[in-house]
Amino acid sequence: MKSSPPKEELVISLKKKTRRISTTLTLTFSSIIVISFLVMFILNTLIVPYYYHAKMAGKVTEVMDSLQQLPTKERSEKQLEHLETKYQVTILTHTLDGTSLDDFNEDLNLQLNRKRVALNRFWITQETLDQLTENSQQVQRNFDQGKQKSSFLVEMQVLDNTFYLVGISTVNFSETAALINTFNSISLGVTLLLIIILIYISVRKITDPLVHLKKVAEEITALTFVTTEEIPSNEIGELAISINKMSTALAAYQKNLLAKNKQLKQFTADLTHELKTPIALIKAYGTGIEDDLDDGTYLDVILQQTQRLNEIVDQMLDYAKLEQQQSIAKVPVLLTDIWQQTVTELTPTMEKETILLLEASTDTPPSLIEADPILIKRVFDNLLTNSIKYTTDKEIQISWRETEDFVEFSISNQTTLPADFDVAKLWEAFYVHEKSRNKSLSGTGLGLSIVQSIMLEQGFEIEARLVHQTLIFNLHFYKNEQMS
Repeated sequence: MKSSPPKEELVISLKKKTRRISTTLTLTFSSIIVISFLVMFILNTLIVPYYYHAKMAGKVTEVMDSLQQLPTKERSEKQLEHLETKYQVTILTHTLDGTSLDDFNEDLNLQLNRKRVALNRFWITQETLDQLTENSQQVQRNFDQGKQKSSFLVEMQVLDNTFYLVGISTVNFSETAALINTFNSISLGVTLLLIIILIYISVRKITDPLVHLKKVAEEITALTFVTTEEIPSNEIGELAISINKMSTALAAYQKNLLAKNKQLKQFTADLTHELKTPIALIKAYGTGIEDDLDDGTYLDVILQQTQRLNEIVDQMLDYAKLEQQQSIAKVPVLLTDIWQQTVTELTPTMEKETILLLEASTDTPPSLIEADPILIKRVFDNLLTNSIKYTTDKEIQISWRETEDFVEFSISNQTTLPADFDVAKLWEAFYVHEKSRNKSLSGTGLGLSIVQSIMLEQGFEIEARLVHQTLIFNLHFYKNEQMS
């Protein structure tokens, strides 16, 4: 069994076998022109002479048919001149009154001379006259004029005892065709050279942008997401625009993917660090119990750390579900009702920690918002819990504001964060921005990450600001036009 060639060798082989499109088009168009000239040569040499003779014969036959259809009285000299002028032919007549053959032909030649038709070979034989007299049928003859390189094509018929001859001079078209072909052979070489040059220049104008796009595509293949500024005003320009869009989209996707990978690495490191502490404590206190070092608090510590592990796992599951959630079931909800439910559930904790919740009163409740009530409840839970953990003055401020486009919810509390703190870090998973002053509330650092994911998934916005050591979260819940 033959092994397949390496990929690099296959690419080189394909490049060797690939012909440039400009060369291909130039050869194709040149071949078409050469074949067209060859067909013209064949027509001029073989077919055109027969076609020319058939047309001339048809003309004299048509004139003779016209004479035959005319009544005898209308075949006047004036009518014959009219037919001669119309069809560009020569018409001869002679009454068959017993004139000798010599006198008959002499009279015809005299008429020809009067009509300025000089022939050196023209003679009507007695046999022809007998054939015309006996059958009254049309007879066609071609009198070759020899060195004059022409012929005199005639059609003869006897009508009412009168001999009629319709003739037309024809050229020796075979020799004429040979001259034309000789001239065409010479002109073909010059014309073909000029055409090839013009075709090549024209084709290059078309193919050069394609070659440039090929290089751009190769750069994109190498993950260098460049764009082109050479955009012709044709289909190639449309292709260039599409490639630019593709390059921009791929660059954004790669940037997002790299950020996701970096975030995943940081997430994994933070998760490992977060799990390591309670596991190490459980192991240490478990070993202390085995060694009879327990002073009565070891089991409480183990249970506390086990609860912390359980909270981390639950938060992890919630975070993973939010990241993988494809669709959200939105229903009309009243945000103030969900907020009040959250406050009611956490009131015992705030009373225990002597924390005061200051909420600005509103005359009318905010409008209904389409959202997932369970997820909105999670947002309020995490934000209020975060404020309870980290408030330094035992106060939490709440306010509502409504505009034509959205309902804004704000929650703020005093912190110990420095003025130059980067608030963007608050959204990082497992990032704990400061030490909690409420020992009863442990944190995993996932709460704010979950809040941001919920808001973004539902098409809402959330921002964090630090103003004079006051941490402010502003949530914008956009209205549905059908709900307004």
